[in-house]
Amino acid sequence: MASKDETLTTEWKQITDGTQSVSIQVISGTAWFRDSPTKPPGNIQGHPVSSPKWLGVTPPQQMWGRSSGGEAKIIIT
Repeated sequence: MASKDETLTTEWKQITDGTQSVSIQVISGTAWFRDSPTKPPGNIQGHPVSSPKWLGVTPPQQMWGRSSGGEAKIIIT
């Protein structure tokens, strides 16, 4: 997978679909991540990851991400 820059807001966004391994680097802000087959409810928290941390995701995880408030910038590789 080529690197992909994403900006997360407070709305849950699907990062992986469970078919491939990826690395996620949080480059600014704090992001919350959750493994879920469906979009998590808007008011639920996730596992917090602050910049400049890395997170590895492997199948069959279906990872969702959002910012903890404002925006969080990530790179997916």
